[in-house]
Amino acid sequence: MEITDVRVERIEVPLDRPLGVSRDRSMSARGAAFVVVETDEGITGIGEGVGPESYIVERIVEEKYAPLLIGEDPLDIERHWQSMVTDTVYKDRKGQGLSAASGVDIALWDVAGKHHGVPVYRLLGGPMEESLKPYASDLFWQDPATMAERAGSYVDRGFAGVKTHLGRGLDADEERVAAMRDAIGPETALMVDMNCGYDRPEARRVGRMLEEYDVYWYEEPMTPYDVDGLAALREELSVPIASGENEYTKWGFQDLFEADAVDYAMPDVMRCGGITEAKKICALAETYNTVCTPHCFTTGVGLAATMHVIAASPACEWLEFDPTDFPVYEALFETPPALEDGRIALPEEPGLGVSLDEAVIGEYRVD
Repeated sequence: MEITDVRVERIEVPLDRPLGVSRDRSMSARGAAFVVVETDEGITGIGEGVGPESYIVERIVEEKYAPLLIGEDPLDIERHWQSMVTDTVYKDRKGQGLSAASGVDIALWDVAGKHHGVPVYRLLGGPMEESLKPYASDLFWQDPATMAERAGSYVDRGFAGVKTHLGRGLDADEERVAAMRDAIGPETALMVDMNCGYDRPEARRVGRMLEEYDVYWYEEPMTPYDVDGLAALREELSVPIASGENEYTKWGFQDLFEADAVDYAMPDVMRCGGITEAKKICALAETYNTVCTPHCFTTGVGLAATMHVIAASPACEWLEFDPTDFPVYEALFETPPALEDGRIALPEEPGLGVSLDEAVIGEYRVD
């Protein structure tokens, strides 16, 4: 089997509700870069690379990686990963080069699963369980009453945990945390994501406040570049620290683990190096006795890739799940994921279990 084409299809989805995060930032649209790998046996693999601008992923994939891959065996996944990431003159071990390589890698695993007729998690060692425990990842910045109402609705739907996005000052953050904790009760896990919104002193003050509300984890309180500061914060606070969505490769996560900077490691499969590297990061986390909870706020392709990685790793605990009716999420699955008894069943179709249905993505495609 040979690779005959590698290309990127980009979409952008306008949002009815802007997604507000820390420091008065917000998103009014969500984009995606889908990597498509075609073979001479008619098998097509789909992946996704996450970056701030999807056109950058497109340029890197089509101009840098496609010439390396066309004519090659798609099943030589590790060799292709090394070719994209470590065999070039300038090592692309962080940033958009890794995001692009992640998308290609995911697509190659999709090809492999379809070729062998099994879900990807079977090729990764098999599932630890037949279903995953999700938390609802939404609760972006709004007034406290609205955020509390949304949080309660997710508990009513059966989610055992909810995540909110704060980071706009101690008093404003506390007002919303208090309202949401009251709405969801003491038994539901409340994760708080600051989206890198604070410096060291403010992160410490806000962390002290979060301790009073039994917050499950305190996510990305500071810039991801301040690993020492994150480690110091973890030492000072009782609330667990989560970080890693802006980190790349096993080498980057080794720095986090060696510094004792995190309780929950959050590799993003579409950014850290794809399924190949995410599997290694999860294994590395296991050796450091650190829980992995991969970051995943993307399309159904990225969700599927993340589900397969989590399924095959004993280090993983939670699945981040977007409950906002994003139109290119559940609709891309062959069998849309459904929440039953607080859990989501694994895909059973060969490969990732997703497809780029033109009826779904057509209206959002960009050139």
